[in-house]
Amino acid sequence: MDHYEQTMLAYQKKHRLFEKGNRLVIGVSGGIDSMVLLQFLAKKRHQLGVHLTAVHIDHMLRGEQSAEDRRFVEHYCKLWEVPCVSFSVPIPAILAEYGGNAQSVCRNERYRIFEQVMEKTGSTVLITAHHADDQLETILMEGMRGSLGNGAFGMRLKRPLGSGMLVRPQLAVTKEEITQYAQLNKVPYREDPSNASDAYTRNRIRKTILPAMAQENPRASLHFSELAEQINEDSAFLQQLAEGTLKELLSSDKELLISAESFRSHPSALQKRMVLLLLNYLYDDKRVLITSHLAEQVRELLQSSSGTVFLHLPQNYMMIRQYDQVFFEKHSENLQRQRADIGRLWSPPVLGSRYRVVPVGEEPEAENAVFWYFHSEKTDFMLRGREPGDRILLAGMSQAKKLARLMIDEKIPSQQRDDWPIIVAGKNEVLLVPGLRIAACLSRTKRPADNRVLVEQCIDYAK
Repeated sequence: MDHYEQTMLAYQKKHRLFEKGNRLVIGVSGGIDSMVLLQFLAKKRHQLGVHLTAVHIDHMLRGEQSAEDRRFVEHYCKLWEVPCVSFSVPIPAILAEYGGNAQSVCRNERYRIFEQVMEKTGSTVLITAHHADDQLETILMEGMRGSLGNGAFGMRLKRPLGSGMLVRPQLAVTKEEITQYAQLNKVPYREDPSNASDAYTRNRIRKTILPAMAQENPRASLHFSELAEQINEDSAFLQQLAEGTLKELLSSDKELLISAESFRSHPSALQKRMVLLLLNYLYDDKRVLITSHLAEQVRELLQSSSGTVFLHLPQNYMMIRQYDQVFFEKHSENLQRQRADIGRLWSPPVLGSRYRVVPVGEEPEAENAVFWYFHSEKTDFMLRGREPGDRILLAGMSQAKKLARLMIDEKIPSQQRDDWPIIVAGKNEVLLVPGLRIAACLSRTKRPADNRVLVEQCIDYAK
């Protein structure tokens, strides 16, 4: 038994990623990582006591090459006696119709199909081929983008997916170990030309930063994978602790009523998790997008017990603090559908902020405000709800993107999309989708040609 097999079996035994009798779905692209994992699981399936189903998804991005990948995977699945289901997803057509980031759209479509196959086959586990080097790349990318506040450090070893779990057993091994296994066991695979393109941040990190780190320590990626595992285990413990603490703080199981003073008596790490739990309790299965900005607004309101203040929340809910008592209520007025001229007055509050457009040089003195500079010959600016056909031109895109597709990419639940507020110049030039994206024409820095300012003021403490 070689090093790869020993490591993988020990990792499975340690973490119990799946149990005997489980049905597993494995995503297979045809690349070296997934083909090695497929052969290993096919070879050990009887020892592990599992049933396998391979899934290949052709994104139709590389013409005949993509079709050859599909035939390649289907051939070796048949040879290794692994049931295989293949899908063709017209990513180019989806991008042409709705716009969006190609990698994000591909990922969303993949996991949608994975969940469908899991349900159809009665599988409880999805296996992906991410390895320790992928984990290091992910951590570096998230760190550079400042997006480590999503509750996980890098990729989690396992996480819920639909009614089952997604697991990544190859986080225990490096790319080099996978390559050695492929050579020793003559594992066939296909190369994706896009992996060599410097157009992608991940590829640039893979070519430049990872080799430099490997020179300092050949086991660097494994150390980061182990670090992520430890941090995520600690985070899971804190989450359980937060759930128990919040249950004690709530005055009633049927009513979200909490003491601000009691809330503040707990460490910041628990406070942040309790806020997310509160919002999830509030919206239950409504699948409201809960942003880090919104969560921090809620936490800030709980930092005092003086006076009466309120905070507007999505779907017309309102968070009210009357001295020490904090509670939530549904507001009768539909703020999201309200139309407001913001060229003269402030907009009504939406998603915890209010908006106004003024000429450059007439910026109001406003606390907790962000100023977006732009050039426009239009004189009418409005906050309104989304309408069919609305589009926004985003930075880096040559064509405007449909807001309908933007909402899908940003995972806004369908029942919220029609009511989501937008800010427009004239009749339909979308400048900003609050809480989501800004148009390419907006800049935090004033430019010589700019003649307008869109002011966004956070109103956590508006009376």
